[in-house]
Amino acid sequence: MLPVANLTLMKKTWIVPLTGLLVASLSLSGCGVRIDDGSGDSVTASLTQMARYRASSCQEAIASGIETVFGSDPKLAGFKNHFTARSKVLGQRWPTQEVKLSGKGKSENLPEPADYRVPGNGQALVHKLADCQADILNDAGALILLSRQQLAASGGNEDDTARAEETKDLAKVLFATGVAMERENKQIAAASSLTLPPAKTTPLATQSYREGKWHPTTPAAKTQQNQANRPLSQPQKNEISRSIKQLDSLRFNIEKNVAKSQDIQLKNLVSNVLTPLLLRQIQQLVAQLDSDPREATYQPYSGFSGADKPAIAKGIGLACQVQMDLLPLVPDVQQALLSPTLASLVDLQAQLGHDAGPLPGLTANDAKVKTSPASGDN
Repeated sequence: MLPVANLTLMKKTWIVPLTGLLVASLSLSGCGVRIDDGSGDSVTASLTQMARYRASSCQEAIASGIETVFGSDPKLAGFKNHFTARSKVLGQRWPTQEVKLSGKGKSENLPEPADYRVPGNGQALVHKLADCQADILNDAGALILLSRQQLAASGGNEDDTARAEETKDLAKVLFATGVAMERENKQIAAASSLTLPPAKTTPLATQSYREGKWHPTTPAAKTQQNQANRPLSQPQKNEISRSIKQLDSLRFNIEKNVAKSQDIQLKNLVSNVLTPLLLRQIQQLVAQLDSDPREATYQPYSGFSGADKPAIAKGIGLACQVQMDLLPLVPDVQQALLSPTLASLVDLQAQLGHDAGPLPGLTANDAKVKTSPASGDN
């Protein structure tokens, strides 16, 4: 195997709360490109590094596009702030870095792995919104599978286990970004009278830089297809079963409590929107688990009581937490309806007058994201 120069795109990221629905304020420390070994024949950008780069590039390009297209409309121009905040979280899209490869007479700058384009009109912007949001959510799913692969191969090694956790944490950041965009894209389209087109996705793949060009190597879908199709372990089944019971218990208790309320609008919101939303996802989770752990009745759910709007909003917040807990567990993130369910739950909280704040799990204390140097196996 040819020697490869390791490339680090991101060293450490952490996230702190921001006010506003589902918008996490994200801070970055130590972001940059570092070549650990400049004597190799090529440089490899791993799946984690490419996922970070793709997401950062999207946020930056969309922020600039919003300014270009909607600069004269304060209401629409304000959306730029969300994308700018996430761009800062994910780090500079491609920090300038020189690399000296073997056989070359002089060092050279590493170009970006993809063309960077800022949308110049409304149609280009909505296409960028749709494509980026889909890619970011797909990349989050790919990194979840990669983290399981890394953990299974770790053999209990402390460093390898930590690396798998870092991959999972980055996946959560991408998932939060994708869910936030899912809601914002709809708001931007509605406010601008533009139609979001179907997304055109691009598979996540490692990239190898040699002979002055980046070359895609192994797509994530191919390297992890077997991992996605593997039978669930018993611990995974137990955790998914527990999450299904949590969601169904919340549904049961919210319905039971709101039945005592005199607020007809609140009753209708629960029966016509919240209950179908949760039942639809629960059915999908049961199908993935291939067994049904639900019960006919449940005891009062811990941490939830009351029948007024703040109480129901709190119950919905608990359901949001279950979505984040399920992310690293379910065999198929898309089939589990995690992103549309989470986005809808936060919309419901907003309708109840509740500021959801940052997504569950994305706080300064418990969201540490660290990406290790690239290697040949990721």
